[in-house]
Amino acid sequence: MRDLAYCFNPEKGIERIDNIPETSKLRIKNAQIFTPLDIYQKCAVYALTQAPATLLTGRFGSGKTLLATATALSLTNKKIFITRPPIGISSDYDIGFLPGSKDEKMLEWAGGFLSALNYLYRGIKGQNYDSIKSQLFFEKFEIIPLNMIQGVSILEGEILIVDEVQLVTREYMSMILSRMSEGSKLFLLGDIHQTYSTIAKQDSGLYRLQQILPHESLAWVDLQKIYRNKLTELALKLLE
Repeated sequence: MRDLAYCFNPEKGIERIDNIPETSKLRIKNAQIFTPLDIYQKCAVYALTQAPATLLTGRFGSGKTLLATATALSLTNKKIFITRPPIGISSDYDIGFLPGSKDEKMLEWAGGFLSALNYLYRGIKGQNYDSIKSQLFFEKFEIIPLNMIQGVSILEGEILIVDEVQLVTREYMSMILSRMSEGSKLFLLGDIHQTYSTIAKQDSGLYRLQQILPHESLAWVDLQKIYRNKLTELALKLLE
């Protein structure tokens, strides 16, 4: 039986979205065609393309960063702004200060985006992991360190993706939401179950944001399926 999906779009009313071309395939210049793998991912693509801001939640391996990256690349030829909190899972495993420029430092925290590019572009016109990491990544993305986002304005036609928002405080979440201009897009990605020992759940900006939704300017899609190997079953049980 085919899965059906309907949504309420504040500008269009109730709309069926599982059978429209925009949610079935994403075409990205010089990259593989991206196909959502399930009805929840189709809903995510619809939200990302239609809403001014979108929150994608879901467990590890549900496709949050890949969906956001693929959709952003299909929507614009401009550089995509990306950021995430530079916080590890525990200070016990901290490796200290990272050498290099701002971009070189932040690249180590942007592994999810690099993996997404590698998935979309590997093998296309000779692209491999090394060329994607050293060149293509910086052609497609502009990294904004989270502690420098105050004073930044994301303008019309520009996209900001914020990864790991469960590690962002309520104050920083408020600041992120206030950076967006009319005609811009904001993609928020996170999983409240992955705060680990870095931030208390009640202090998470994601936790507070979920409490005050719904809002007409922000769509929320909770992805339900995991697309990694069966070790994730053990990973989930360890967090229960």
